[in-house]
Amino acid sequence: MNKKSDVKFIIYQSLYIFVVCVVAIKGANLDLQPVIDTQGRQISYISEDSLRKLYDAIRTLRFVDTNYYVIISKEELEKNERLAELYKSMPPIPDLSGMIRLQPGQRITTITEQQEQKIVEQEKEVKSPEIQVGTLDLYQYHNNQVNNKGDVSITVKGVTIPAHSTGSVMLGGESTVSVTAGNVTKTFPVKENRKPKISIQRIATMGEDTKITELQREVCFRVTIEDDFPDQLDVKFSGPMTVKDKGSFTYDITLNAFPTKASFDNFTEGKNAPYSLGFTVSVADRIAPHKQTAQQSFIFGDW
Repeated sequence: MNKKSDVKFIIYQSLYIFVVCVVAIKGANLDLQPVIDTQGRQISYISEDSLRKLYDAIRTLRFVDTNYYVIISKEELEKNERLAELYKSMPPIPDLSGMIRLQPGQRITTITEQQEQKIVEQEKEVKSPEIQVGTLDLYQYHNNQVNNKGDVSITVKGVTIPAHSTGSVMLGGESTVSVTAGNVTKTFPVKENRKPKISIQRIATMGEDTKITELQREVCFRVTIEDDFPDQLDVKFSGPMTVKDKGSFTYDITLNAFPTKASFDNFTEGKNAPYSLGFTVSVADRIAPHKQTAQQSFIFGDW
């Protein structure tokens, strides 16, 4: 017996059985229709559809031992530097031409799936999140609004602000504050919350010749309060006066001390003109330890 012929026969038989199995799995039509040739002999026929499916099945077959090899896309290899370095350091890959057909952009490597997963996880850990808060203006003793424009949550003085959200952060007397995202921390300066300023402007003419009846009919003083955050302030007036709130923390002050001449005479008895009555403006910040006071006097000489 010819041994070479036997080997060829076995190979062709094995290949035939393999192709039949593949085609059956792929769903090709393998019905063999009896056909009579010109000499009256019966032959077997495979349809064009079956041949096309058989060709597609063979064209997409991949003979790769997944115990030793893993297929990684070229795009993933280009994005992941650590994976690319490991790929370059691997021993030469045996020539698998003719044994496997790869999709465009795919490469063969001896990196196992476990190694690849570990590298991907390490890459995620190494990649630092980005803190995006724009121009962050923070003030002492104030409920600051922090706009997180990034894709990860941030933490500011114990307050967690989700991605693309705004949160309120109350600060005290810190000069700096840390903003944290994952393993990344940035430090931002905190601006001083200045003390409020009280300004008192005299409007009416006052002196020894000023009559009290006229002084009590007109605006005598205008009080203006300036502060970084005036909405945090409590303002109080004390003294013989009427206060009219003009808005924007501006107040008009009118003397209101003597409803009758008798009350005026009782006040001036034993005293020499000009006479005076004082008033006080007090300002306190509800958050900051700021307290300011200012005083002024009404001056008059006759009823």
